[in-house]
Amino acid sequence: MLRNALGDREVRFYVELLYGLLFVGGFAFLAFEVDPRVAAFEGGLVVGYLLRVWEKMSIYERVLERAVSEEAEEQVATELDERVGERVDTEVRQQMDGVSDRIDEEVAAQVDEQVEAEVEQQVDAELDEQVEAEVEQQVERALETESGDEREETA
Repeated sequence: MLRNALGDREVRFYVELLYGLLFVGGFAFLAFEVDPRVAAFEGGLVVGYLLRVWEKMSIYERVLERAVSEEAEEQVATELDERVGERVDTEVRQQMDGVSDRIDEEVAAQVDEQVEAEVEQQVDAELDEQVEAEVEQQVERALETESGDEREETA
């Protein structure tokens, strides 16, 4: 609740200010009168402050470690792109060229096969039509000739 009301930096400032005031007050009191309760309280403050410093340092180390690892990852990625990038690009281009040649050959072969099959079908269909038409014409001529011969014989 306190963190929501105040910014995170303000909370840290007030905690540090409170520690400082309690240190100064405790040492000032101990300077005039030695009281074991105040000395124990001061000892608790020192331990608490040391734990707070340890917490800050661990947070700082994590942030620093994260920043260093991100920078290292960037450097590795950049170096990897520089060293391997060109080789990978050329290898991919070579393989793609080979693949495109194979694709062209395969397409040409399939097109030739399909064209031949379609031409054969069309030739067969047209040949069948022409043969049927020729047969019909010859049959009609033959019938006309026979009917003409029969008419001459009957006449």
